[in-house]
Amino acid sequence: MKIAILLYTHNGSSYLKELLDSILDQDITKKAELNIMVTDNGSTDNTHSILDGFMKDGKLTWYKGEGKGRTKSYWELLEKAGEADYYAFAEQDDIWKPGKLSRAVKYLETKAIIEGEETELADRPMMYCGEFEAVNSMGKPIGFKRNPANKFVDFEHSLVFDSRPGGTYVFNKRALDEMKKYDINSMYEGEYETLTRNILYLTGDVIFDRVPAVLCRKDKLGPEYRGGFMGMIRLFIGLYTGKVLNKKSKTAKALLDVYADDISDANKKYVLNQVGNYIADSAVRDKLVSNSKFATGSYVDKWFKSAVKSNKL
Repeated sequence: MKIAILLYTHNGSSYLKELLDSILDQDITKKAELNIMVTDNGSTDNTHSILDGFMKDGKLTWYKGEGKGRTKSYWELLEKAGEADYYAFAEQDDIWKPGKLSRAVKYLETKAIIEGEETELADRPMMYCGEFEAVNSMGKPIGFKRNPANKFVDFEHSLVFDSRPGGTYVFNKRALDEMKKYDINSMYEGEYETLTRNILYLTGDVIFDRVPAVLCRKDKLGPEYRGGFMGMIRLFIGLYTGKVLNKKSKTAKALLDVYADDISDANKKYVLNQVGNYIADSAVRDKLVSNSKFATGSYVDKWFKSAVKSNKL
């Protein structure tokens, strides 16, 4: 069995060695070959030296990227990834628990239980989204207030709210093929996690695991902090300053443009149309605001409606 690990780095020397060691210590290495491919986006710290050390030992390959940013860099890795049975994204400041990959592969190769429903895993695009444990810069557990929307695992909530971090994703070759249909250089860039996860919702199956297998640094003072209550605050600020203006609607519209012919679920196509085209059509906007499938039963609902009404989703 071959598993390709796709990693983007940028000034990640503080935690990079710890991540790479945790990948190489996966218990699945007893029966699987791991191929780590890294693209670096102009690091000026000690990242290159660390990567060179691992490459010298034959443990990974890496190359200098072209300053394309996070999403385009991960997409370039998807394009460059060779033949493998499974693929996994990695984030430079995470720590993988020893059974992270074996647990994901088990979910993908056998019957999975998704919210109590058994699903036959056939030869179709599949993605595993794992759970994470929040830690600080020292790798110690911290209190972490989740975004209330994170408990939902349906397509509607996945489309408009941030879900599990990309460093928990593992997917098969069929999923890779579906992702590569999306031309990142001509379509809306967005966030790689949002794009890849929702592509699989539209073309295959997404399996969620409730048991944490990755330690994610969620230091509230760190610049890379995303998610939880503070992540929502940053999102609010981004929306009203225009930095993340219409990210969700632009992503939905782009997905509809690329995958319309591949979507067999009429409801998913309807939802994509609502989120992607609400700005241009007031009737669609009114339906989106009142669509209960996006509700969370929390303060997030007020934010969602406000974002839609002000054309900022």
